[in-house]
Amino acid sequence: MADNKRKNSSKLLLMAMGGIVGAVAGFLMMKYLGNSDSNASGGEKLLNAFVILISLTVTYFLGIIIHEAGHLVLGLLTGYKFVSFRIGSYILVRQNGKFAIRRFAVAGTAGQCLMTHDIVKKDEDIPYFWYNFGGVLFNLVSAALLGLVYLNSSSRLLATYSVIGMFVYLYLGIMNILPLKKFGLANDGSNILECYRDPGVRRLILNVLIINAEQSQGKTLDSMPDELFEIKDGDDSISAVSIKLFRAARELERGNYESAKAIYREILEKKDLVELLVRETQCELMFCYIMTGEPAKVIDELYDDELQKYIQRSAKFLLSRQRLMYAYYYIYKQDKVNADKVYNLALDMAKQNYNLGDAKAEMGIIERIKENN
Repeated sequence: MADNKRKNSSKLLLMAMGGIVGAVAGFLMMKYLGNSDSNASGGEKLLNAFVILISLTVTYFLGIIIHEAGHLVLGLLTGYKFVSFRIGSYILVRQNGKFAIRRFAVAGTAGQCLMTHDIVKKDEDIPYFWYNFGGVLFNLVSAALLGLVYLNSSSRLLATYSVIGMFVYLYLGIMNILPLKKFGLANDGSNILECYRDPGVRRLILNVLIINAEQSQGKTLDSMPDELFEIKDGDDSISAVSIKLFRAARELERGNYESAKAIYREILEKKDLVELLVRETQCELMFCYIMTGEPAKVIDELYDDELQKYIQRSAKFLLSRQRLMYAYYYIYKQDKVNADKVYNLALDMAKQNYNLGDAKAEMGIIERIKENN
């Protein structure tokens, strides 16, 4: 019940913010596009509406690029190193000194710039603010610049685009700087606030970034030092949950399914877990249920309509989904035909996966299932 309320609250908040921005931008756009002119023909009004739609789409896309570029630039200026840059489902990665473009997406995110940093001895010395704030800063500066263009433009078309961009960039900046963790939304503001309150969270975020960077270069979780997976007792930050998920995935690599199951169950007991992490954890828990021989009733209850929909959406880019469905068909359903289809799909995905270490680990688990069952 609480999860549904938090999910509904996040949707209402996003709708309210989007509605306010849309209403203000719409009013100003109509003013400058000339729709207030009673002499405008139907064709002119249709053209104006088309211009608005295209402008909104292009501006939002550019806003995402600007936001992630802010993380990149401010990260580089504060000692971070480039790992990957994703817009939509296209991700630019650097591996073995070379850049490559792959396909990958994360539900609920339009873009992401991931970086890494050298080990810092003291938690208090770990840089966190500018890397997290960079995207918001670039959005707000872009909005301010377009505001100046709007105030000084004599061109109706340029003024219209400036208004659209100004409010879209303001929306992106505000929605990313407001700490929205209690609404079930993880964002830059939540990270900044948690890092400010607890320097230990800075260590966790740094470790998450380092683990991701090591994976992207081909290392598996099992080959990484234990220090990267340490968490203080009672830490309930978003980053602590991320480390726990890495811990559990590490146990999966080692074939310790009971240990992984216990971690996933512990994570799901957390009350304010963001929706994305809830679904990801449920998928992995279902995998553990299958591998540890849980009763069919337990598996079927978890594999409800909502989880099935999430699995279908995320299966296109996540190799872990193919691993889950391979176990589902091969072990749980005893359906070798569909299991073989999933296996072949997993092989193809592994070849194109941007995360080399993750691909190596996932295929290792799938091969173990195939050999031992």
